[in-house]
Amino acid sequence: MNHGKGHHSPSPTVLLRISDGSCQIHRAFSDFSQAICAAEVYAGAGFVVAMISATGRFLMRLQPRWQSIAV
Repeated sequence: MNHGKGHHSPSPTVLLRISDGSCQIHRAFSDFSQAICAAEVYAGAGFVVAMISATGRFLMRLQPRWQSIAV
């Protein structure tokens, strides 16, 4: 085996736990800034988002933010 060398996907560093109150999904990111952007988008769409490190440590929670649309 070729441990530590070769091509493999990077380990996720941040897990998003996304919930609408009745359903929950998870998304994993290896890039922290991408995880932040995705969390803000989900919160903007009305979801509660918890950010958790790959080691299981709670990082932050984003509350739903409803965005109004001008007509």
